[in-house]
Parts: sequence; structure tokens; C-alpha cells
Amino acid sequence: MKMKRVFAAINEHQKNTLCHKLFKDVYSINQADVVEKMHLWAPLFVHLAMTFRDINQMFYFTKHPKNDKQKAINAHAEIDSTHWDMLKDDLKTLGLYDKVKNYGDAMNMIWLDRGAPIRNYMYQVIVRAQMCGDNVFLKIAALESGEATVKMFFNTTKYMADLYEKETGKKLHYFGNQHIDSEVDNAVDLSIFEQEEIDDETWNKSLYIIDAHFDEFQKFLDYKYSITFP
Repeated sequence: MKMKRVFAAINEHQKNTLCHKLFKDVYSINQADVVEKMHLWAPLFVHLAMTFRDINQMFYFTKHPKNDKQKAINAHAEIDSTHWDMLKDDLKTLGLYDKVKNYGDAMNMIWLDRGAPIRNYMYQVIVRAQMCGDNVFLKIAALESGEATVKMFFNTTKYMADLYEKETGKKLHYFGNQHIDSEVDNAVDLSIFEQEEIDDETWNKSLYIIDAHFDEFQKFLDYKYSITFP
């Protein structure tokens, strides 16, 4: 079994997921409402962005890489570990950064009840990342599943970031072009994985990781839709 079949499975899930109503209805948001929508969305991404940083550093990164595959994953994980800094800048732009005056304010914002479904999504990402252990093929299956959904979602937020800039004259980076451009520009070179042979156990575990990720992402999208279009 060649690894390219794993990537084909991810691509098939991606095509199916693009049919979600969020990806269509987000374009019905008008310029007058975009500030309110971004104030609703942005705080919910603090936990997500920082947990994403931990996942990359704790589970995908290899301290002493021994081959080109480990090095390729490391290079991507290092870049992804920095994206939280863009969110920090966006929170300043949105006027939300200075509303947190103490630890209590921060805790209330990060762990508010409204964000529980999104935190649960990230906890499930952790579970799958832990499943990978040191297996680079499982790591790339998990990582690329995440990359596929990140690109889908943040290609959508670019529309909202553009509306926000038209409304306020201020540019967003985490929700705008800078984030998604970083994902595209620093994508893992999958060609070094595609022709590799994997055993049945790795294939089955990879499929489980992929299927579970897209199932959880569907729930993530459902929840984002419910709070965006109540």
C-alpha cells in the first residue's frame, strides 16, 4: 500500500466537506455586520491557536530528526507554532486585547462556556496526535488532515477579514491573507512520502485518524454556523 492513497483519502474528505453550508452562507454576511461577527469569533480562537501551538511542539516535532521526513514535518511544525502571534495582533486590531485586565478576565475569555465545542474539537486533535507516536506516516496523515481543514476554514475567514478592512480600514492577519499564505507557502513536500509503502496497520490507523478528524471538523463547522447564523 502506497502512502499516496492516504492523501487521496484526505482529498476525498476535503471535497465532501466543502459542501458544508458555512462555506456558502458566510458570503451572505454584510459589511455592516462584520465587526460584530469578528468580535464573536475571535476570542474563541485563543484556546484553539495556543493548543495548536502545543500540538505541533509536543507531538509533531522531533527533537533529533534522523531523516528527511522528520525534518520536513519539523519545518512545518515550527512555522505552525508561530501562528498564534498573528491572532494576538488581530485581537489588538479588533480592540479586544486590552479588555483583559487580569487573570480572571483571561480565564473567563479562554474557557467561556460558549467556546466549549471548539475546545473539545482541539482536545480530539490532541488524542489523534498522541496516537501517532514516532510514526512519520501517521504524523503526516494527522497533520495533512488538519492542514486540509485549516485551509478550507481560513480561506473562508479571508472574506470576513476583507469586509472588516473595508468597514474599518484595519487589516486582520490571523483571519486574513497572512495566515493562509503562510500555510500554502510552508506546506510539507508530500512527494517524499507519496511513494512510500506502508503496512496494513499503518493504513488502517491512518484512515481512522483521517475519518475521525473530518467527523470532528464537521461538528466544528456545525457549531460555528449555529453561533454565526443563530
